[in-house]
Amino acid sequence: MRYISTAISTMILAALLTVVAYSDELYVINGGAETMSKVDLGTDAVTNHILTLGLWPNDILIVRDTAYIVNSGSADVYMYDLIVQSKVRTIDIGSNRNPYRIAQIAPDTFIVTNWMTNTITKITSTGEKLGESPITGDYPQGILVRGDTSFITTVSFVWNDTSYDHGFVAAWDNRGDSTILPIQVGENPNDITLGPDGNLYVVCTGEYNGTGSIYIINPDQLAVLDSIIMGGDPTDIEIVEGGIGFLPAGGGWWPPGSQGDVLTFDAVTGIVLHSGSNPLKTDGGPMTVTIASDSTVFSFNYAASTVTEIDKDGNLLRRFLVGDGAQVGAVWCTGAQTCEYPRGDANASGDVDIDDVVFLIAYIFSSGSEPACDGISGDVDCSNDVDIDDVVYLIEYIFAQGPEPCPY
Repeated sequence: MRYISTAISTMILAALLTVVAYSDELYVINGGAETMSKVDLGTDAVTNHILTLGLWPNDILIVRDTAYIVNSGSADVYMYDLIVQSKVRTIDIGSNRNPYRIAQIAPDTFIVTNWMTNTITKITSTGEKLGESPITGDYPQGILVRGDTSFITTVSFVWNDTSYDHGFVAAWDNRGDSTILPIQVGENPNDITLGPDGNLYVVCTGEYNGTGSIYIINPDQLAVLDSIIMGGDPTDIEIVEGGIGFLPAGGGWWPPGSQGDVLTFDAVTGIVLHSGSNPLKTDGGPMTVTIASDSTVFSFNYAASTVTEIDKDGNLLRRFLVGDGAQVGAVWCTGAQTCEYPRGDANASGDVDIDDVVFLIAYIFSSGSEPACDGISGDVDCSNDVDIDDVVYLIEYIFAQGPEPCPY
């Protein structure tokens, strides 16, 4: 009888820990239609206009099972439940603020850049507004979060002649809600991402006259290390796991059917692969990109109202026809991430302690063993990656009463 009971218990435990295979889904913001589309990445099936958005939708962030959609014109953030496929909340940011981008700074806390008021609004996943604080610099846009610091681009737009002064990246204290230091970069810094070397890569569009560039910042020294001349008019940046950076650069706006440009570079060597003079080609009006795989990106092509998946050689792997004005998107990893150990218990000891910090450091820097559950337990900040930010996060949680590791 004891063996039967044990067998039944084992079967129940196995069932509870079974991971059901689901197809990932791509959610696309259609800027022209002001709607959202969904793409099943397993079947390539497209469902258009699943949600009517606010005025001038501009950004989307997916955290766990919720999409956060920033509407610049109506100055609010929609929260959309991806499981029940329904809008569950609208967070009012405040009139005339023109909220631009959103980023997660803690498991249930986010910041939003307000383009017109040069401020940062802090909100929660329950819809609470925690406050609004001024930022050093004019017209904040892109955000990259690294531990307790957010790096926020400010484009320094000049209204009287619609030009741009030198832009800045503001190092922002997420706890103190204040600017630590503004770092001067090139003209019109639209976006920012993290490179394989741990440095920050800032795409500076320039005056839309073919002078695009990348500025490289050391996030610890808060200083510019170098710059790369790309040419063209790049407006966004993503670096895939292999170190190749993709920058959509517009073009192909007219006539219909024209092709747009995507620039690439190698972030490991600093070599420009496809500059403004020899860009990769995709559908018309590429505005943003998001990572599709270890070596490919999805390009959101506003003029063509398509999303294309391309690799570093410009090969077209997939094309999706979505709503009018494909502008930006995000991937929802729908597969269940089941782990019997909590996030932070990287060494599967049953406790979250300094041993887990040592374990993560060895994994990241010395090719040590992977954290439990295929690395999931080491992703304490829910960034979908295990890196130095998780070490910093865990140290602050253990020793400085920092936020708890995010839930599964």
